[in-house]
Amino acid sequence: MFFTEHRSLNTEHCKQAREDYLFCLDRELDQGKTEEQASQSCRASFRTFQSACPASWVGHFIRKHSFERYKRVLAQQGVNIADDNALGGGKKD
Repeated sequence: MFFTEHRSLNTEHCKQAREDYLFCLDRELDQGKTEEQASQSCRASFRTFQSACPASWVGHFIRKHSFERYKRVLAQQGVNIADDNALGGGKKD
């Protein structure tokens, strides 16, 4: 039982650290900063995120967040991401 409770606490800590980091990253990017500048500004929350979560989760969450952000940008530009051509999947003549 202790292991389950401990794991649950760790998962919640990881989740909160992830949310804090991604919020910081989005805030900085929305202010017009580059990815590098945003990462630099959020390095403290990234370190907390890294220490709270398994490395494989960190990589997964960052890739997922980047792709979701990319899809939002495409949608804002009027690109229908369901279209095969939107992500380079169309036929080439």
